[in-house]
Amino acid sequence: MKHLLKKSIIGVVAVLLTATFIFYILVTIPLPEPPKPNKSLTDIVIKNTNIVDIESDSIYEQSLLIKNGVIIEIGDYEAFQVPKNTYIIDGKGKYAIPGLWDMHAHVNSILAPHFSFPLYISNGVTHIRDMGGHAEFTLKKEWRAQIEANTLLGPRLEGIGSTFVSNLTSVEHTNAIINSFSGEMNDFVKTYNGILPKYYFQLLDEAEKKSISILGHRPRAVSAIEASKAGHKSFEHARLFLFECYSGSEELRAKYLTRYKGEFNEGGALDNTTALRDMIDNHSESMFEDLVNEMVKNNTWFCPTHLTRKMDAYADNEAYLNDPRLKYINAIERRNWIGDTKGMINMDPTPEGRKTYMDFYKKGLELTGKAHKAGVKILAGTDANDTFCFPGFSIHDELLELVKAGLKPSEALKSATIHPASYFNLSHKYGTLEIGKVADIIILEKNPLSNIANTKKINMIIDGRHVYSRSNLDEILTFVELMNGNTRATLRLFWIDFMD
Repeated sequence: MKHLLKKSIIGVVAVLLTATFIFYILVTIPLPEPPKPNKSLTDIVIKNTNIVDIESDSIYEQSLLIKNGVIIEIGDYEAFQVPKNTYIIDGKGKYAIPGLWDMHAHVNSILAPHFSFPLYISNGVTHIRDMGGHAEFTLKKEWRAQIEANTLLGPRLEGIGSTFVSNLTSVEHTNAIINSFSGEMNDFVKTYNGILPKYYFQLLDEAEKKSISILGHRPRAVSAIEASKAGHKSFEHARLFLFECYSGSEELRAKYLTRYKGEFNEGGALDNTTALRDMIDNHSESMFEDLVNEMVKNNTWFCPTHLTRKMDAYADNEAYLNDPRLKYINAIERRNWIGDTKGMINMDPTPEGRKTYMDFYKKGLELTGKAHKAGVKILAGTDANDTFCFPGFSIHDELLELVKAGLKPSEALKSATIHPASYFNLSHKYGTLEIGKVADIIILEKNPLSNIANTKKINMIIDGRHVYSRSNLDEILTFVELMNGNTRATLRLFWIDFMD
């Protein structure tokens, strides 16, 4: 009997060791190399294309001469001195717009070069502001350098949230956050909901001394007007105006303050459907006007990310849940997304609850449109890699949301081109198609000013010295789709998710 037991134990151990060894091999064997930038070209001409002037909401047919990745001439092709061996693109009947920016993205995975970076480029998103994610900041800095050196295909990481602050416990803690800041390029400190007011304002004071940008979520116990006055650079998410501009907003902030101080917790979410319905039904136009006027006065930007509230509203919609673009999302993330939608439904599955989420989403659109008309500067952002926010693809969805909110197509485009460049003080390089600026160009099949959905109809992308034809872009998409069917990649992502 003992002999049989011993053999059984040895057998089980052998199986476990073998399985562990196989798992280790599968996880550690190098994955296929991510896509590389296309061949670098010195001279490029886009011949006789329709240049979309976003600022003036107009179109004119001209040619562009590009040298070493910079636009050096715009005009009549016949007047150009075209160098020998120039790469000539026939732009007749096409439409040229600047490359797009996603101003609220999350680089969540150490496999971003395999999964999300290619999706950005294939959708014409040539710049992102990374609002924080699981990939380490040092790794993101390496990727940024590789992208700038044209050794890695991906969007320029113009700003990286080097520090994510969800709680501050002392003056010393606040000072440590500021002193640990990288200070590189346009990197910033991102704040979250639970910071107590006294530490939040101290953080802003110390950041101002070192010219460090503080942005992200307004702490729930702080009024947005106070935050704007104190120098919070950009507010995120469409719920801002609903939370801040209704008869119960001051009382809600007081509840959050006691909760975050640990003095009292009444249980349950303070932003439940009862509270959301109160925000909708008791919205205060005067409070809204006071807030937007303060934001305009203080040059506080607004990145509404309407797609996040759309998920709340459409979490039970079959067509929404079966989006064909899910084939570009890995199995681990798809599982998490479906779990999130089920969790959202379970928050309040009643017909009244589901209607509240839909009304909240629609009210957010309405208020973004009003804020824009009042002069608040809008930034297009998607919350990419959050639930049903697809890297790359979703910037086109967010532009459509902004048009639903009341912006003209040219104004929506400005939020993803001119405004981000201005936000980062990079208007001298990006944002428009002008002489002296980087050739950061999307060639579209149809006119985006007549229908914003035409930004999806990409014919070609010029990223500095690199040209990507439609067939090149399709190959990049195919790579991502195949990676999502790669067992080793899935196991590696599972391991990363398990260890997180």
